[in-house]
This record gives sequence, structure tokens and C-alpha cells, in this order.
Amino acid sequence: MPLVSVLAQRGCRGDRLCRFSSVPRSELFSLKAIYKILHSSLKSRHPQIEIRVGSKPYQSDTMEHIDGALISRDLPTRMRYMQSFLQWDPAKDGPLIEACKPVLAPLVNDVVDAVYDHLLKYDITAATFAPAQSTDGLSVNVQELHREHANIKFRKDFLKGYLVRLVSNHDWTPESKFWDYIDKVGKAHTGTLDSGLKHRKGKPPLFVEYRDVNLLLGWVENAVTDIVMGVEALDIKTKVDVLKALNKYWWLQNDLFARHYVNELSAEAPEVEIGQEVRSMGSPSANKLFSHETPATAIYYSVAAAVLLAVGWKLI
Repeated sequence: MPLVSVLAQRGCRGDRLCRFSSVPRSELFSLKAIYKILHSSLKSRHPQIEIRVGSKPYQSDTMEHIDGALISRDLPTRMRYMQSFLQWDPAKDGPLIEACKPVLAPLVNDVVDAVYDHLLKYDITAATFAPAQSTDGLSVNVQELHREHANIKFRKDFLKGYLVRLVSNHDWTPESKFWDYIDKVGKAHTGTLDSGLKHRKGKPPLFVEYRDVNLLLGWVENAVTDIVMGVEALDIKTKVDVLKALNKYWWLQNDLFARHYVNELSAEAPEVEIGQEVRSMGSPSANKLFSHETPATAIYYSVAAAVLLAVGWKLI
């Protein structure tokens, strides 16, 4: 529904909106005008909020500096940043995941079977398991694979080990060895022979396209959501808390896989001083996105207006 219609339904007439801005009535419902009006109304109630428009970056007295190059090479620093960004609380979210153990432990074999049954539905994902999975294993035609095949059983054992380690972990801080383990698991899927995992030493390389890693993570998230929601002994608030903790975890894990597939521009970009314009960072092609001559400007104002509508609606 057009934003104008939404405003009309809410009873927000032009005269009422114009009270917060010097925007001419003829330009009232342009994206920039809506942004300016809502921004003004929000600032009138919350003067401590500072939002800057256009190419000027958001600035705050409490803005934390993150060294892009450092988080690319130092895992605890990376985890500290990601946990802060996702509002992951090691003392709260970690124990919620641990609390899943009584529910998930009896279902580990079923979950593992379901994962590989799903992967074997598509030849493009099953192809990963056609090559020999161990030094004494055999390469086979992808059509020969099934849930009881030796190559699949070999992979299942490692997935079981991962699930047990996940629900048995007790240290969720940025310095935890658990994150180092997940990081190595991610690296092992890129075909390297030096992932750092002891059980991968001397094994044939394992390469899985990141596309399929990402898809499987989404599928597992849905499956675990169904399991948690199906536990009748848990009240709805506990279920929501558990799922929120798991959701944060999935995204933390996703990053620890993706970082080994994707080159980060900030890892090689020069250090940027606080206050320098955002468009001076990154590659030339990426910088074009911040140009006022591109559709990104319209998208920016659309998103900004939507956010301010959600946050500051009652201020109008």
C-alpha cells in the first residue's frame, strides 16, 4: 500500500504533518519530505538522537571503533564485535542453547538422518559425498549414494559430533575455544588440507559450495524451530527466548563459515579515521552506491522513512 494511503488511514493529514517541518505542502509526500518531517518530530522528543542524512556518516559520542583488518585475522576480536552487534549475551543466550540438550540429544540420530536425506534429494548437493571421504574409502557415482552408504555414514559421524559439542558447550564468550572449533569446521569445507581439525588430518579434501552451506543452515534452522515449538512442556516465552538465542548462534556460525569463502575488502583497505565519509571506504565500484546520482539515494530515504515511521509514529 502506498505510504500516502497508510498515512491517510492513520488520520495524519497534511496540515498536521506540516507542523513539524517547513516543507511546502506541495512536496509533503516526497520521500525526502517524509523523512525530514518524521526526523524533526522524533528529535523534538529525543534530542539525544543524532541521525545524519546523505553521504555524512552516522556519528555518536559512544561510537565504537572496529578495526576491519584486525577482525579479519584475530578471531576473539571478531567474535567480540559480532556478539556485540547481534546483542548476543554469553551468560544468557549460551545457557538457553545448552537447555536444548535434553530435547535434542534423543533426536540426534533422527536429525542427522533428516539432514542427509535432504541433501541426497539433489545431485548438486549429493555430489560432495561422491568422492572418497576417507583414505580407505572409494569414489562412487552420485546416483549410487543413499543414507546407508559408507561415504554418507562417514559424514554422519562428524555431524553427530558437531551437534553433541554444540549442546554440550559451556563457554560462549568471545575467547571460547568453541568458536575456534566452529571456525575450523568452516575452513575445512573449503577444500583446504590445513583446516586445523585433528580428525581431518590426512583425509581427502572436502569442498562444499558456500551456496549449499548457506542453504543447509537455513534448512536446519527451520527444522530446529519445529522441534523447539513442538515441545509442549515449554511455555511460549521460553520457546521464543530459545529460538532467539539459536537464531543469533546460526548467524555467528554462518559468519565463521562465510569468512573462509569471501574476501573482506576491509582486510586490505587502509585504516579510515573516525568522521571520514563512508563513500571513501571500500572498492570504487562499491563507492558508487553512495553517490547521489544512483537509485541508492532513493532506497536510503525509503528505509529511513520506514524506520522513523516505526520508531516515532506516536510522536506525530
